[in-house]
Amino acid sequence: MPGRSPARQDAAAGSALPGTAGAASRPAGPLALFAVCLGFFMVLMDSSALNVALPAVREDLAGSLAGLEWLINGYTITLAAFLLSGGAVSDRWGARRVFEVSLLGFVATSAACAASPGLGFLVTARVLQGVTAGGLLPASLAVIAHMYPDPARRARALTVWGGVSSLALVFGPVLGGVLTTAVGWRSIFLINVPVGLLAWWLTRLQVPPSATREATLDPAGQTLAVMVVGCGIGALIEGGAQGWTATVTWALLAVTLASAVAFVAVEHRAAAPVLPLGLLARPRFACGLIIGALFQFGAYGAQFALSLRLQSAWGLDALGAGLSFVPFAALWAFASFVLARAVTRTGPRPLLIGGALAAAAGACALLPLGGHPGWWIFFCGSGLLGLGAGLMGPSLPAVVLSAVPADRSGLASGALNALRQIGGAVAIALFGVLLEGSPGPAGLRICLGLVALGFLVVVMAVPAALPSRARAPRTTRS
Repeated sequence: MPGRSPARQDAAAGSALPGTAGAASRPAGPLALFAVCLGFFMVLMDSSALNVALPAVREDLAGSLAGLEWLINGYTITLAAFLLSGGAVSDRWGARRVFEVSLLGFVATSAACAASPGLGFLVTARVLQGVTAGGLLPASLAVIAHMYPDPARRARALTVWGGVSSLALVFGPVLGGVLTTAVGWRSIFLINVPVGLLAWWLTRLQVPPSATREATLDPAGQTLAVMVVGCGIGALIEGGAQGWTATVTWALLAVTLASAVAFVAVEHRAAAPVLPLGLLARPRFACGLIIGALFQFGAYGAQFALSLRLQSAWGLDALGAGLSFVPFAALWAFASFVLARAVTRTGPRPLLIGGALAAAAGACALLPLGGHPGWWIFFCGSGLLGLGAGLMGPSLPAVVLSAVPADRSGLASGALNALRQIGGAVAIALFGVLLEGSPGPAGLRICLGLVALGFLVVVMAVPAALPSRARAPRTTRS
């Protein structure tokens, strides 16, 4: 804007942009990182916990499988789409401020979900919940980038952040199973109220205000992003429910294609696009987005398919299904917090390749699962998959943030989390179709084969985009 500086201070911050002298008005202590990670953990855990409660929701609210897919993906679609603008909003108005407002919004919508009288109301509340999460997730990563301008300290903080995201994904089913069996599926949403308020209070007390920069929002690009993601995922869901020749399926596909073309055209002309297409020409940045999508496709998709199989074919309740994922969760957590610390020494390349190979091997090991419980196969295969995913998770933000200037961290984190959520949404929609259309072990095996294929694509993509000389992440300017 003419007559104004391209970067301004947050009114309460008294600090410069990250990477310049003093990114915060006071040093960030461990409680500050805990507060940010707690809010981030709550948002991610909410979705993974709901996976094991889906049969209970279906029975209580008389829903169909397609309705359950909309319950998961209604949230994921708005989350993925608004993550793009969430990054720019964090850059413009201050990451801490956006984080606080989004936390309160997530608490309110969680309470609405818990009070839902029917499936339609619940899906609507989940859509609104996804909007608030779309502001919270990129703000959490941007807050960390602002709190830790030193590259080495930032790398350690990002490892913790990535490990927390892994914990949320893997321990969500266990907690969801316990809550659903002991109290009911509504408690999965109710627990967000005290946790969210605690995270908000700690943020107010411990997290220093974030610096800001001038940023113009892109409402046209944001609207088109919602249409591309929403209609594309909707076409997969409705194609499985109503048939691939149904009018609604073809209409959704047509809108998806038209919106995608319009999105590219708008982003080329926009002064401040939600996704600057020029960033995609950077191999490290593009690689991080692709790997993030495939990572979520495999890890989240496998959880969804296996959870449904455990309850529909093996006769487990929500608690039993949740507890069955303990080896998966434990090895994921071990890899995230112990083995993946090597990212600060070796760089992300070996961890991404090694983790993807292990995850692909785990998915292949699960292929023999049939209609009767094969617990050794399940525990070994899911454990190996969790170990590989745990190695990969903490490396993803390091790859993306090392490819952009520090003052673009909000935008970059929004793009990464958006692609991850899109990958998970595609997995839910596609695997729902496959499990519904191929009853018995065949549908599950197709899903697991696609999971393994996705991780093998990661193995082939990483060397081309991340040369072996790539080391621990550092902040660059361009």
